[in-house]
Amino acid sequence: MNNFKDAALYYASIGWAVFPIKPGQKMPLTQHGCKDATTLCSRIIEWWTLWPDANIGLACGDPSGVVAIDIDNHGGKSNGFESLKTLTPLPSTIEQITPTGGAHYIYQNPRELKNQNGFLPGVDIHGTGYYILLAPSIHPNGGTYAWKDNCSPWERQAVAYPDFMHPKPTRCSDSGVGDTQQSGITIPQKSHPTSNGEPSIIQRASAYLESCDPAIQGQSGHSKLLWASVALVRGFLLSDREAYSLLAGVFNPRCIPPWDLAGNKTDEKDFRRKISEAHKVQPQFPDGWLRDAESYVNVESAPYIDYRDLVKDKTPKVKLKRVDIDIEREFLLRPSGLLGEMCTWLNATSVRPQPVLALASSLTACGALFGRKIKDRLGTRTNIYCMGIAPSSAGKNHAITQIRKLAAATGFSRYIGGADIASDISIEERMFREPVTLYLWDEIGHLLSTIKSHVNKNYAQVISLLMQYYSSSASIYLGREYSDQKKQRILSQPCCCIYGVSTPTRFLGGISPEELEDGWLSRCLVFSADYHSGKIREEVDRDTIPESLASKFKCWVEWRSPAYRQSDITMFVGPDGKPYPFSQYCVPTEKEAERIFIDFDNQAEVYGDKHQSLITLWRKAEENARRIALICAGSESYDNPVITEQCADYATRLIRYILLSFERIIAPEIVECQIDFQKRRIVHIIEDSGISGCVRRDITRRSQSMKKSDRDGCVSDLVESEEIIGQLVKESNKTYMRYWTSENYEQYAKHASNTD
Repeated sequence: MNNFKDAALYYASIGWAVFPIKPGQKMPLTQHGCKDATTLCSRIIEWWTLWPDANIGLACGDPSGVVAIDIDNHGGKSNGFESLKTLTPLPSTIEQITPTGGAHYIYQNPRELKNQNGFLPGVDIHGTGYYILLAPSIHPNGGTYAWKDNCSPWERQAVAYPDFMHPKPTRCSDSGVGDTQQSGITIPQKSHPTSNGEPSIIQRASAYLESCDPAIQGQSGHSKLLWASVALVRGFLLSDREAYSLLAGVFNPRCIPPWDLAGNKTDEKDFRRKISEAHKVQPQFPDGWLRDAESYVNVESAPYIDYRDLVKDKTPKVKLKRVDIDIEREFLLRPSGLLGEMCTWLNATSVRPQPVLALASSLTACGALFGRKIKDRLGTRTNIYCMGIAPSSAGKNHAITQIRKLAAATGFSRYIGGADIASDISIEERMFREPVTLYLWDEIGHLLSTIKSHVNKNYAQVISLLMQYYSSSASIYLGREYSDQKKQRILSQPCCCIYGVSTPTRFLGGISPEELEDGWLSRCLVFSADYHSGKIREEVDRDTIPESLASKFKCWVEWRSPAYRQSDITMFVGPDGKPYPFSQYCVPTEKEAERIFIDFDNQAEVYGDKHQSLITLWRKAEENARRIALICAGSESYDNPVITEQCADYATRLIRYILLSFERIIAPEIVECQIDFQKRRIVHIIEDSGISGCVRRDITRRSQSMKKSDRDGCVSDLVESEEIIGQLVKESNKTYMRYWTSENYEQYAKHASNTD
């Protein structure tokens, strides 16, 4: 039972609903926490295949048929074991030892039981809506949860819940709120029904809060607290005192972690401030819409609040958070749904796995797969341009080869464009024949260099054309005018997706500050990989495509809009006689997801203003994030895609990671002209030689594409500007001119003086 997946499957086999928790933490990995818990084996296998080290959460109460008495052992007044000594001994049942010295006693679930934090000092009762971690989960302190000897779930069954552990009812006040004082916090109890037997307003509001998703740290928790406050003061028309009592007693205990309302003045002020802010929010429905509503429990039916006005103009703009690149990278390389399956397959079939390139190619392939099928409420489409940058012999072409195989096996091949292009006209002709096209281009850096050099006039308008396709994906593209009007190409909502790979040198040779300013690079997502990201494998099965992956991919190839799935109508014919696609399915965006996009846009705007050289990239950040989120939504569900908070969080984090990586790795190497680019290459050649330096023949061997006159001129300029240091060195009775970068030369000189 030391394997998390096997343990989770066992718990599910005895009827316990489980869900994944972040490794070594208590935060859920799923969007709705314990509401996502299940006993379905296929879902559990999917979760723990994606997150093999995830802790195991048990959804207490109705989902699992058990409740937990949580005993804390922190010493002093919060020692739950000491508190229990004042009661009748608990009946022996399933018992788990926690890493903090406490315990979980697990009993059968009495349906009428209500949750209560602080039943006694150090004793909490966890039922429906709460969860605990199960062995072999790892506590944040590094300890491991473990079952007590002879008290594990495979050694005994949970016994009936003891009657003396039921929370005692309290008298209700005139306002309908029964108050119990504990640690200075007013905790409401359910009030009696009204005289006609109907639930009181307080009861209805309390039931509503129990249906709301709890606030979880790192998952827009403050937004969820704000929404709960809006529901109480504007939906149920409760007073601020009543709202605070309900939020503190019903909503806060379910939050992760709860606000410390008894001992932390900052937390208490923050909690009360949300109630004040709730009065300023203008819902789409009139005040009191929940007070008189027939349904007040189902939070999903709550009216949508558009936070754009609230956040865009009134929220103080904050700095874009810097993140631990390595930690963020590991999270981003593990997407879920169809995207995750594609990445897993591409990495498993690679001789030298490149997870970054696998993600970039999978996103692009799914962008084309969903093209002209789905959109969001703002008209966003899934067409994206991704560039995979990695050194030579790092396995760049593997994803291209495998995607072609997947396309052939699922009927997607007709959407794959040519491996090379003759001109911009050839692209226009291809898009006219097939408005959804996925281009898989090897050495795209060479193509960009050729376009930039203006050597081939046929390439002159390629970048301009691709920029037009990108921007017209939700409208009409009007091709170039001819004297013969029949030659003009008119496209409805073209979806052109590009995945191109290149070495860093080739890629940098094809771009300049001009591409940053004209918007071309802002439309491209640049994924930088490295050579040492994976080990070489001797035996790899590249030909077998997982049945699940092929099936899901094929379903999307044959996808039809829900409005027409029962109809023979698959295409509309336009006035020009060309078939137009049926109306796209508009994927809904959850309100929390919308807020994430708006916050990210604010952050990107501030960051772009402070980094003017990259401002065009940051101005496109939100739009690119929405495209990625839409792809994630389609990846998660074929029948009912939704842009969830999880999709928005992943998309914004990915775009932030890509742009910060671009700023750190690519941007410093972008130069004004070809001469500057050549100088940069020579500097890198010399820099790679370290403190030993390099001689002229080393530079010549690694820059053979340069003319001798250009090379000599670059070296001379670099020496004159002191970017590199040249010094005559005598070796084996011969004298050589050896070169260092200025930093390496300082270390060389210091080492030489110490040796002397």
